[in-house]
Amino acid sequence: MKSFEPSGVGPSRPGSVFNKQNIPLFTGVFAIALTHMIAVPEISVWSAGRAAVIAASFLGVCLLAHRRGERRHEILEEVTEPAAVRFHGVEDRLVALDEANEFFGSSLNAADMFRLVSHRVSEIFPFAASALVVPGASEDTLTFLHVDGTNSALISGFEYRAGEGLSGQAFESGEIRIDQKLRADRTSLGGHRLTGFAATVALPLVHRDEPFGVFQLFTTEPIDNGEDTIKLLEAISDHVTPIFRRSLAFERSLSNALTDPLTGLPNERAFYMVLENQLAESLRNREERPLSILTIDIRDFGAVNSMLGHPVGDRMLEFVGARIGEHLRKMDFLARTINDEFIVILPTAQERTALEIVNRIKQHFSRNEFDIADGEGVAVALNVGWATFLKDGETAEQLLRAAQQRKREAKSELPAGVLWFPKEYVN
Repeated sequence: MKSFEPSGVGPSRPGSVFNKQNIPLFTGVFAIALTHMIAVPEISVWSAGRAAVIAASFLGVCLLAHRRGERRHEILEEVTEPAAVRFHGVEDRLVALDEANEFFGSSLNAADMFRLVSHRVSEIFPFAASALVVPGASEDTLTFLHVDGTNSALISGFEYRAGEGLSGQAFESGEIRIDQKLRADRTSLGGHRLTGFAATVALPLVHRDEPFGVFQLFTTEPIDNGEDTIKLLEAISDHVTPIFRRSLAFERSLSNALTDPLTGLPNERAFYMVLENQLAESLRNREERPLSILTIDIRDFGAVNSMLGHPVGDRMLEFVGARIGEHLRKMDFLARTINDEFIVILPTAQERTALEIVNRIKQHFSRNEFDIADGEGVAVALNVGWATFLKDGETAEQLLRAAQQRKREAKSELPAGVLWFPKEYVN
């Protein structure tokens, strides 16, 4: 990593005739000339006076030049001193970023690590808002994954095509980009998201010559694009790049470990982690924090795989997972465990609320068919069981056992399921 070394301040003027060191010389010359005029009586009064005026004028010019030189030096110090003060201790703060990465790198999620890095960077380069921009779901898009500061709610999650906006330009070029007028982002982000900002800078995050993201900063004041500022921004980019790379890699590995690859839903491991957390909250507030769970599977799903093949069965699983999610509350947690089994955690839900959600889901599936191909569809029926905290148990195992038992009872009360498929799909 590069260390930050601001350029030196204070001009040197070794070639100046009217140098501070030469003032005694000019003063001495004037004194000798004056003494000579007094000592030589042959010189007329007029000549002596004229020589004295010339000598005095010469001395005045010397003193004026000296004063102008001193003032120029003071002005330069006034201009360069703020930069020196601003960059004081930068190296220590950059090292603190590396230490934060080592200490918190494996314990903070990506969002928390982003906020920590943003806070540390703001101590070095003040800004109003920061954003981590990464490739989106499709290859030709970029998305604002994490945002902190002013207007963060408006910018977070925003997505645009690669190459657009200042971050898009920095991502493609691999170079730091500064926009003093926000021209690029006004077009891509929209002016209402940039209210209160005056300028922005985009720092590309590059690993092995390949960009994987952009760290963008929005400021309320114009950004100096002088040499010292560019060096500072390059140093910040060098130090935050490995932090964000490690954080994103850790989040991806954790997400893969907790995600069902077929449906994209959380898997059984994630379900148990969330359920244990919710149960702990309900145990602390037993009467005030209700909790329910649902267990759901697809009726006669084995027949679908046998008659239509596993690719169609996989699509049906995706269809069911997406449609169940559409009828849950924002706080609810849906996961796919094994085969065609889905499990739902309903925080703060009593049994009555759980049954209302069950009915809502069933009604949706009774009205919407799963499309097999070419407009031919089949109705999907679900088997559902439920369990409520305290009434059916206080542990994850007790609740799951009660929900599974209700689901089996519901199956036994129904006649044998019959799936009607178009004749051309029957083998």
